Amino acid sequence: MMRYLYYMVLVMLIGGCSKNDYDMNDFYSMYGASEADAGESLRTVSAMNIFFGHQSVGANILSGIEQWEQETGVTLNTIETRTPDDSQQPAFAHYRVGRNGDPVLKIDDFVSQVENLPAESGAVAFFKLCYVDITGSTDTDELFEYYKEKMLYLREQRPDCRVVLFTVPLTTIQKGIKATAKKILNREPSGVLENVKRNEFNDRLRSEFAGIIPVFDLAALESTLPDDSRETYKYQGNEYPCMVDFYTGDGGHLNEYGARMVSRNLLAFLAGEFD
Repeated sequence: MMRYLYYMVLVMLIGGCSKNDYDMNDFYSMYGASEADAGESLRTVSAMNIFFGHQSVGANILSGIEQWEQETGVTLNTIETRTPDDSQQPAFAHYRVGRNGDPVLKIDDFVSQVENLPAESGAVAFFKLCYVDITGSTDTDELFEYYKEKMLYLREQRPDCRVVLFTVPLTTIQKGIKATAKKILNREPSGVLENVKRNEFNDRLRSEFAGIIPVFDLAALESTLPDDSRETYKYQGNEYPCMVDFYTGDGGHLNEYGARMVSRNLLAFLAGEFD
């Protein structure tokens, strides 16, 4: 019995580790060159009208942008509002979209907001679903068809706005004593089934919108280490990406390092896609 308890404690300690051997300036760059000047991207984005619907992970990304503003001295005109005015003054506007756990409501909220953006605003508009919006029981085909219909509708109805799509963020796979206990009980650790569904949605988003609407691949960023290797797990013979442990403190939200990496990539994406 004592040997079993010792083993379980050891598993918990090993599984709970998420050591980061990289410094704050060493991260994966999917968009832009890794040595590119963050200040240059910020200057380009500062001349744009941005409209960003999000919840908590989006707030993490905004905190990452603040890190780059402080370091470079280049700031954005960031405002929190659901009703951007028609002054045409460039701004990075953001707002809380819909409600967590209800992806259809978020989609509808974003569509409604973009429909009401000032005419000829030239806004770059995007929102992101959260990891909590897709669970292990989500019908991803049904959800994606609805999402696709609404995003194509916006593309047609608001050609003056430049819509961007985000892949759904991932989470880490539960490790340690709780995960071991679940496996003993023939249950899947947290993140296993949920990330399968998120990857199903993301795979369709990437393939079906390729060349139609720009896609910022948040999920790929979250699952890629600074050395360009992928964090994956296996389930029923298939391999799926999951979130890198040291990008998060709770398994889903971005920590300071993760926020810095994602926000740098977002700024480079916006600057390169729409400059």
